Amino acid sequence: RRESLADTYDELLVGLPVTCPVRVAGVRSSWHLYAIELQGTVSRAAVFNAMRAAGIGVNVHYIPIHTQPYYTQRGFRRGDFPAAERYYERALSLPLFPAMT
Repeated sequence: RRESLADTYDELLVGLPVTCPVRVAGVRSSWHLYAIELQGTVSRAAVFNAMRAAGIGVNVHYIPIHTQPYYTQRGFRRGDFPAAERYYERALSLPLFPAMT
């Protein structure tokens, strides 16, 4: 069921300024999350707030580990892993659960 829902997201998001999860031939995902990456100048906060206001339970995942307290106490700082930070600023998880309609 989750795979079917992920297929539907793939179809419905075509043409929108987002990058969908990568599919690898011969590999099946459990689809516990469907995380998109926003493209362009749109603010993740603006999209997040608008979708939540519309009753859509989006969420934010994949906080870069080097920004967690354990690692900052060991000397890691913002800017150490810019690609991870850029992805985090643009990533948004869409709802995905078997009973979804």
